[in-house]
Amino acid sequence: MKLIYACIFSCLLTLAQAAIPLVKEELLSPEREHFDCHSSSIVESSEGKLCAVWKGGPGEGKSNIDIKENVGIWASVFDGHAWSEPMEIVSTADSVCWNPVLCNSLSSELLLFYRIGPDPRRTVSFIKKSVDGGLTWSAEEMLPAGITGPSKNKPIVTSDGVLICPSSVAVGEQSDAWKATSCWVDITEDGGLHWKKIGPLELPHRKFGVIEPALFYDKERNLRMFCRDRAHRIGEQGYIWEAISTDGGLHWSELKQTQFPNPDSAFDCVDLGEGKIILIYNHSHTDRFPLHISVSFDGGDHWSKSLELDSVGEFPAAIKTADGMVHVTYATPSSNSTQRRIKHVIFDSSQLNQD
Repeated sequence: MKLIYACIFSCLLTLAQAAIPLVKEELLSPEREHFDCHSSSIVESSEGKLCAVWKGGPGEGKSNIDIKENVGIWASVFDGHAWSEPMEIVSTADSVCWNPVLCNSLSSELLLFYRIGPDPRRTVSFIKKSVDGGLTWSAEEMLPAGITGPSKNKPIVTSDGVLICPSSVAVGEQSDAWKATSCWVDITEDGGLHWKKIGPLELPHRKFGVIEPALFYDKERNLRMFCRDRAHRIGEQGYIWEAISTDGGLHWSELKQTQFPNPDSAFDCVDLGEGKIILIYNHSHTDRFPLHISVSFDGGDHWSKSLELDSVGEFPAAIKTADGMVHVTYATPSSNSTQRRIKHVIFDSSQLNQD
């Protein structure tokens, strides 16, 4: 009887997977022995053209946990026909690059934010710029002390050029008695010349709380922040947490727990317009797999049941392009090891209809 139920469940899951209209799937990073990739970002630099970045480096294990040096930032550009050979655009012989984030500015410059340091608790934040869609990059500029820029997910760029960067910090090792995390937004109105920091936002009941927020607008054009929970690291059940700003990020509500489980793993949100939002995440309290999506048709008040996007996959980054397609990049295991590569999938957002 258990076998029958398992077969029925498998069939239902297959049907659920078929509801996501995958247009294409491919691997962006090459398969290399003893090399791990993680934490990607993707942007449409101009109509039909893309740029993707990720961190990666040689060594045994995972670049976000085990590998302590030579973890740089790699980039590949899609010219409308094919992806370019990945190139290392930031190298760190004796350290690690963390969580590169791409975004467009209103001046047509492509912005790349990233951090360098021995671990996420001890980093310096930088920005690079590109005027040719990611083919070449400017010299790096260090951000002011205390300003991190986006810690994992893309900024909101307003119609008047303001960048609202979802940021976070962690202090203390996970094994320490004293440790804490918090989220906030870094805002610049002049392309990074001047910054202001709004926050922090903390969980009301636990200092070791939330990091790596994602931002989107709801149907009233309020700004919403979804935050990653660290609870799984201390043996508790984690959830995605939410705060709301009614004034463009200058003031925020207290964080409230959403319906979504979170295994202490990053996620991303895509605003499709007219109140339609997609959340790409791991629907689990304990595992960074499978990779799921959930859709809201009312700006984030209510969400659909989760659908499986991939049986494996973590740390997604996602955008909607001018043709209405949703592009997602994420880390997935290599075919011959536990180390990871960067995968890219495309699906048609117009096919995600309300039940």
